[in-house]
Amino acid sequence: MSASQSDFFYGWNLLFKTIEKQINKKDDLLIALAHFVLTKHSQFRCIGLGDDKTLTEEDENSGSELLPDNWNDDDKNYALRYTHNKQLYILLGLRTEGSLIITLMDVKAHKVSNIGLDGEEWIKDLKGNISNMIPNASQLSERYRKELLEPVFSGNSRAVTTQTASSSTSSANPDHDPLRIGEPRRPFNPFGAPDFQGPPPFGFPDVGRGDLDPLGRGGPGNLFPFPQQPGYLLGPNAGPRPRFDPFGPPDRGLRPNPNPDHLPPPGFGGDYYM
Repeated sequence: MSASQSDFFYGWNLLFKTIEKQINKKDDLLIALAHFVLTKHSQFRCIGLGDDKTLTEEDENSGSELLPDNWNDDDKNYALRYTHNKQLYILLGLRTEGSLIITLMDVKAHKVSNIGLDGEEWIKDLKGNISNMIPNASQLSERYRKELLEPVFSGNSRAVTTQTASSSTSSANPDHDPLRIGEPRRPFNPFGAPDFQGPPPFGFPDVGRGDLDPLGRGGPGNLFPFPQQPGYLLGPNAGPRPRFDPFGPPDRGLRPNPNPDHLPPPGFGGDYYM
């Protein structure tokens, strides 16, 4: 047995000495090892026999790492009660044809796990050290931990750890969305500053952003720009403009940009040049 295995099974000899004279079948050793894993490595406390699902104040303040008297008197069934952090757990063993079904129940949370074991496969002897009695004791203990204990007991702590890690990831990146497909969402900038906003999402033009920017960034928006020179429409702002003549009628420079007398006021009569 390696050093790590020796550390894991430290305390087994003391437990076995207290039950050595009571061991009379291979199923007894399967239950004894399950009891050792619960009490030594998960700090369960055994409070007696039976499957009573009520937990008294006396039960909460009692318990032992030892197996109680008469724990294996029944030839086919086992029933042991444990507490951990004032919660009640029940360990049951039922002999069926060819195997022993071991069940662990969290009474308050209504969680149940079970494992089926063949004593002939795992137990080689009823006397001696643990290596002689259970040659694969380490593998069996690992199965107890994964299949019997974790789904009922350790699974609660693991779920909390996962949820906390997920929450931390979401807090660190508020734009994180596991359901999003494609590029991540860009932060909203109502002023449309080029050095902050970057290229417009989805290739849409920056229409109307200038109206929201008090510093005039992002183009003229929906307001009519005032032309500075006749050729300004060919510059970077080229594109559709409001439908009026910004230069006036041809060959006239009297009232340009635009000519207010293009049409007479309603009911004004026939004076075209008033």
